[in-house]
Amino acid sequence: MIAALLALAPLVQDDLQGRTLAEWRALLEPSAEELAYEEIPWRPTFWGAVEQANEKRRPVLLWAMNGHPLGCT
Repeated sequence: MIAALLALAPLVQDDLQGRTLAEWRALLEPSAEELAYEEIPWRPTFWGAVEQANEKRRPVLLWAMNGHPLGCT
């Protein structure tokens, strides 16, 4: 098993070193599509959102959760 990993190490190393910083940044940074949720006009109170939704005749999305944010309950 270790011999197989050592045999593949040069292939992986060449692939990692063959990329520029700009290429790595493009792979790691979120795209505009992935950040689209930031454009949603979030409201700090539920009732304020309900009132505004009624005025505009639009639905309200209530995002609620129970428990620890990391799932450690």
